[in-house]
Amino acid sequence: MAKVANKGRKQARAGGTARRAGLLPPPVGTSDWATFSRDSYCVDKTLILKDLIDSKSRVVLFTRPRRFGKTTTLEMIRAFYEGEASLFRDKNIWAAGAKYRKEQGKHPVMFLSFKDIKQTTAEEAFTRLAAVIGGEVARFAECIENGWGDEAKKRSLRRVMNREGTKDELSESLGLLSEAVHAFTKKPPVILIDEYDQPITTASTNGFYDEMCTFMRVFLSGALKDNKHCHVGIMTGVLRVAKEGILSGLNNPAVWTVFEPEYSQYFGFTEDEVAEMARYYGAEDKLPEIKAWYDGYDFGGTEIYNPWSVLRYFQCNCKPDAYWLDTSSNDLITEIVQELPFDMEATLHKLMTGKSVLVPMAKELGPYKQIRDNENTLYTLLVSAGYLKPAGEVKDGECEVMIPNYELKQVFYSEIVQKVRSFDKNGGIVAVERALRERDPFLFGKYLAAYLKESVSFFDTAAEGFYHGLVLGFIACFRNRFVVKSNRESGEGRYDISMRPLVDGMPGVVIELKAADEETEDLDALAREARRQIDTREYTTEMLADFAASGEKRDILKFGMAFYKKNLVVCKNLRGTTPA
Repeated sequence: MAKVANKGRKQARAGGTARRAGLLPPPVGTSDWATFSRDSYCVDKTLILKDLIDSKSRVVLFTRPRRFGKTTTLEMIRAFYEGEASLFRDKNIWAAGAKYRKEQGKHPVMFLSFKDIKQTTAEEAFTRLAAVIGGEVARFAECIENGWGDEAKKRSLRRVMNREGTKDELSESLGLLSEAVHAFTKKPPVILIDEYDQPITTASTNGFYDEMCTFMRVFLSGALKDNKHCHVGIMTGVLRVAKEGILSGLNNPAVWTVFEPEYSQYFGFTEDEVAEMARYYGAEDKLPEIKAWYDGYDFGGTEIYNPWSVLRYFQCNCKPDAYWLDTSSNDLITEIVQELPFDMEATLHKLMTGKSVLVPMAKELGPYKQIRDNENTLYTLLVSAGYLKPAGEVKDGECEVMIPNYELKQVFYSEIVQKVRSFDKNGGIVAVERALRERDPFLFGKYLAAYLKESVSFFDTAAEGFYHGLVLGFIACFRNRFVVKSNRESGEGRYDISMRPLVDGMPGVVIELKAADEETEDLDALAREARRQIDTREYTTEMLADFAASGEKRDILKFGMAFYKKNLVVCKNLRGTTPA
C-alpha cells in the first residue's frame, strides 16, 4: 500500500485532480526521487532495497518497458546509499528493521545513464559516451587525486575526465574509478547503470553494432566482473540480450525480466497502489476507466498498471489518453511492423481485435541485430518492450500473448496505420471507399499507388511479403466497414487478403498479390496471373459460403495486383489490366 504525506488528504471529487489546492501533485517530469519523495505524491517502492540486500547478489539486471520506473528506482537506490536518512524514515524500508537501516548512507554511488546514446554514427555515439562517463569520473576527482598512488591510472582517468581518453581508456575507466573511490572512502561503491542496452540498440540500427558490443563487453566486465571494489552493481534496460556477449564476461549476473515473479511489484503500480492513489485524488469512481486503459500488464504473475500513464491521467484531470505513445520514439516497433512477413500481419490483426494468440516465445533474446528476422524472439521483444503481455506461462517455447489494455491498442493502431491516417487527411480514404462501392479497379489502384509512392522508398520494396503488409495497412482504415482476413485457407489454397463487407452497398473483395524480381518482368502478365489464381484455386469459396449462410446477395471483386518498386498494376478481369 502506498504511503503518502498526510498533507492534502481532503478528497477532491468531480475528477479529483493534482491541481486542487492542498493535494500533492503526481511526480511527472522528474526522476529525481530525493526531490519528489518530499514534494509530490510518492508510491513507496523502497522494499526493493530489502530484497536486494537479502539476495546478496553482486550484479543485478532488471529489464522492463520504458517509462515503468527503472530510472526512478535507481535514483531511489542512489539516495538510500549516499543521501540523507530523513528521506527514508517514513518509508517501508525503515520499518523493515535495523539490518536495513544500517545500510543507509554506507556506500558512495557511481551512476551512469545511457538513455541518450541515440546518435546515428559511431563517432557521435562514442563522443556522447565519453561525455557521460567523463562527467561521472569528474564527480570523483578528489578520490582520483588522493585515493591511491598509481600515477599511470591517475593519468588515464584524468584524460577520460577531460574527454581526451582513448577508446581503450574509456572502456577501462569505470573499473579504475571504483578502485580509486574505494581507496579514498574505504568503502566499495555501488555502481548503477541505467538503460545499459541503449548503446546496443543505437548501434544495431545505425550500422556499428560489432564495435559497440566489443566496447560494452569490456566496459561492463571491467566494472562488474569479480570487482572487489564494487559493493553491488545494478543495471536496468528494456531487453535481456545475453547471447550477444556484452554480459558474457560477468559471473552469472542475476537477471530479472517481466517473466520472473521476483521483484515484479517494484516496477509499475499494483492494483492496491492505484486504488490508494484514486482515493487520494477523490477519483475512486474512475477506477474502472483507469483499469481499462492502463492495467493488464503481467510481470511474473503480478498485475501491473503502466505507472507513467496513470500519473499523467491524474495530472490531466482524469482524462484518459494514450500517454505512453508520446514518451519517446517508437522506431523499434515501427521497424518490426514494416519487416513482418505476411503471416505475422494476420497475427497482429487478431491481437488488435482483442484476441490472444499462441506465439513462439523465448525468455532470452538472441543477438540483437537478428531479432527482427527471428520469429522465435520477435514476440519476446514485444513483451519485453511492453507492447504485448503474456496471457499464460511460457511452455515448450510458446506462450499466449495479447494486447494488455486500451492504451496499447491505440499505440498498435497508430504505429501500423499512421501513414494511412495522413493519407486520410487528404480525402484519399473517402475516394477509395467510393472506388470500391462503384466497383472501379482503376480508382482503387490509383489511390493505392499514391499511398505506395507516398509511404515507401525504393529500399523498402523487396519481397511479396512487404507489399502484403502494405496493402493490409492501407485497408486497415476500413475496419468498421469490412472484416479483413489475411492468408486464410479457402478453396484449394490460401488467398492473400479478403474483405467481407459489413455495410450495405459494398461488395466483397479478394486480393492476390505478386511482386516482380526484376524491372524487365511483365507486370501486366504478373497481375493477370494473380487474378487467374483467384479463380483456379477458388479463393472466393469461404466468402460465398458466408454470404449463403447469412442470406446475403453480394458480388465479389477479384483483384490481381503486381508490384515492382513503386509501380503497381491491377487486374480486375482477365481481359485487361489497369496501370496505376
